[in-house]
Amino acid sequence: MKAVTTPGVHFTGEIHVKLRETAPVARLAMARAPRRRTLTAIARSAGVRAVGLVVDGLPAPTSHGTLLSADMPLVQPGGELARWHTVRLPGGGGSKKSKGAKSPRGPQGVAMAMRGGAAPAVPSGPSADDIWSAVHALMEQPEVEYAEPDAVMVHPIVELPEPQGKNLPKDWHLRAIRMSQARRLLEKAGRLPGEGVLIGHLDTGWTNHPAVPGPDRLLPGVDLWDRDRPDARDPLEAGMGLSPGHGTATLCLLAANHEEYQGIASYASVLPVRVSPSVVQVATHSLALGILHCVSEGAQVITISMGGLPSRLWADAVNHAYERGVVICAAAGNHFPLRGSLRTPTSVVYPARFHRVLAVSGITHDMKRYRFNDRMSGNDGPEVDLCAPTPDVLWASPPEGYRPGRGTSTATPQVAGAAALWLSFHRQALEDFSPIERVEACRRALLQGADDVGPYPYHPRPEEPSRTHNEYFGDGRLNVEATLRIKPVRGLQPQPRDDVSWSLLKLLGVGLPVAPSGSQVDADQIELLWATHTAGVQQAAQASIAPLVSERLRARLELP
Repeated sequence: MKAVTTPGVHFTGEIHVKLRETAPVARLAMARAPRRRTLTAIARSAGVRAVGLVVDGLPAPTSHGTLLSADMPLVQPGGELARWHTVRLPGGGGSKKSKGAKSPRGPQGVAMAMRGGAAPAVPSGPSADDIWSAVHALMEQPEVEYAEPDAVMVHPIVELPEPQGKNLPKDWHLRAIRMSQARRLLEKAGRLPGEGVLIGHLDTGWTNHPAVPGPDRLLPGVDLWDRDRPDARDPLEAGMGLSPGHGTATLCLLAANHEEYQGIASYASVLPVRVSPSVVQVATHSLALGILHCVSEGAQVITISMGGLPSRLWADAVNHAYERGVVICAAAGNHFPLRGSLRTPTSVVYPARFHRVLAVSGITHDMKRYRFNDRMSGNDGPEVDLCAPTPDVLWASPPEGYRPGRGTSTATPQVAGAAALWLSFHRQALEDFSPIERVEACRRALLQGADDVGPYPYHPRPEEPSRTHNEYFGDGRLNVEATLRIKPVRGLQPQPRDDVSWSLLKLLGVGLPVAPSGSQVDADQIELLWATHTAGVQQAAQASIAPLVSERLRARLELP
């Protein structure tokens, strides 16, 4: 058992900048606001180069799907997405290259560094000092509300001997969540599972397999990782840390309709979006754009079986989707044993950690916490909303086989599929609901329909005493039949707007010295939050955060 790559944050050289509401929107035209600077001038003052809107990387919307808010453009003048811009460090940041040499940058560079059978070197790119100095400089500009680096979070990769799957029926997970009873309920009502619903599937792409939905239900999709690829097909590249076939496996769990293998939403349409070649490499930019692309295409549900850094860009993308009526389900994350009693972090990852995202954990076939001492286990904590079966759940293995699936990746598409079934089953009653009312009614049905199973006690939630939960299973194990029987309810309280909260620093035992508020402290908090998260991933002690932060912040914190 050994780690085969160095976990941590790998910077791409770009920084995402959110301008204040008082700043001009879109291109910051000087004619409209003669006293305000252009984005180019703002970037020049901070020593970086303006690139454009963050959403410029999105493909043009198509006519696929059922647009829920066709009268509302993706980027509204004055809206939050119009205030997000991208700037770039000149010359690629702090990487040192010989004259004429080209080194891979961005997410593709990280992927290239991880291909092959040997432990990869850290990809070349800008230094942390250069990146955080630029963030500080940007935060000092009066027009800038927030700035964060574009980065790829690489989680630890550990070689673990995985035992053979248990001798369980191939559909045991469907039995556990009462899928056959749900299908009978749908059939009695003259409905097909998931009919008329478009599900956004953010993963590693898809490839041919007998259980993959046909072209009448599976859209070509887009690749937001390798931008030169024409669709979301998985190239099935092998290498340390890559996950060939992962997206195909989760896709079939979500929506397969094959005589040998049944998914949950077997008549829903699916929009695949390739946001990474691996579940352990998660990029700030591609995941945020993936969420926004699904919204622009009219998705009503989004499933995400990966996660990583606390990102405010992700928070804004989640807020945008939620306010457009999209139910987002995301994996709580996984962790591994390292050496001795050490493990990689067990807390819920982002975006599952956000309020407006349903965080999905795992429950074993014998209704125990998904936790083992000698192999991969699922993350849990108070942010978990509900759970679904894993591991030993049969899933597709390209080109045409099946194998036991594991991880909270396996549990998440089951919940997303159930959300699609509920939205389809109750679509007439939901016609005059507002987008947020629709999301909240669906969330309520999933959570109230969940079964309080397992040996661990359930307690009332402080913010909602009528709901009971525990930190391993949330409100309980998914029950699709019970969920479908719960009718839509109006006027439910919206979830709080998501943001990246600095209270996380207090939970991790890290604080800033007493200092007046302002851009300097704000920038320190951004950097320290990311450094602390990275230190946790690397199993570093709090005292070892110093090497992960810039010299400027190290001096302010009086770190060695």
